[in-house]
Amino acid sequence: MGIGRGWLWFFGVLFSVFATGIAASFSALSEGQRLALLVWQQLLFAVAGICGSRREYLASPGRKGYLRALAAGVGIFVLNTILGALVLAAAAALAGSGPAQELLLRDRAGVEMLVTSKKPFVAGGAVLLVLVGAPLGEELFFRGLLVSLLRERLTAKWAVTLAALLFALLHFYTLQFLPVLVSGILLGLLFIRSGSILVPITAHFTVNALALLALLSAL
Repeated sequence: MGIGRGWLWFFGVLFSVFATGIAASFSALSEGQRLALLVWQQLLFAVAGICGSRREYLASPGRKGYLRALAAGVGIFVLNTILGALVLAAAAALAGSGPAQELLLRDRAGVEMLVTSKKPFVAGGAVLLVLVGAPLGEELFFRGLLVSLLRERLTAKWAVTLAALLFALLHFYTLQFLPVLVSGILLGLLFIRSGSILVPITAHFTVNALALLALLSAL
C-alpha cells in the first residue's frame, strides 16, 4: 500500500464527514434524514478502510480469535460502564447532579433517539447501524487504515493512541469521551496484536450489542 494513497483516502473521507456534518447543522433534519446521514458517514469510513488499507488485515483470526474478540468486547463494555459511572459521579460532584445528567443525556441523544423512535424503519435502521455499520465502518477506518498509516511513522503505542484520540473526538461526546477513548485504545491493541481487523470489529460489535441491550432493557 502506498502511503500517499492511504493518506489521500483518510483526508478525503475526513473532509467529507466534516462537510456533511457542518451542512446538516444548518438544517432541521427529520429522524430519517439523521439516520441517512449517519449511515453515509459509516459507509465513507468503510470504503476508505477497505480501499486504503492492506488486504492481509482482512484475514480471518480463526475460531479462537473470534472467541477472544467476543471476550474482549465483554471486558471493554464492563470497563466502559465503570468508567462512565465514575466520570458521571465526578461531574455531579463538580457541577451538580442536574447539569451532569443533562450532559449525559446530550451525549446519548443521537443514536439512542433513533433506536427508540416510534417509526419502525428508523428504529430498525438505527439498530443495524449500531450493530453492523459502526463496528465495520469505524474499525476499518480508525484501526485498519489510520493505525496502519501512523505505524509507518510512529511506534505502535503512539499510532494506537492517536487513532483512538481522533476516534473519541469525532464522537463529539463530553462525559463519554474518556470511555470512548479507552475503548479506542483497547480496540487498537487488539488490532495490533492479532493482525486482523476482524478482531476489533467483533469486539466492537459485542460492546455495541451489550450497550443496546442495556438501553432497551431500561425502557
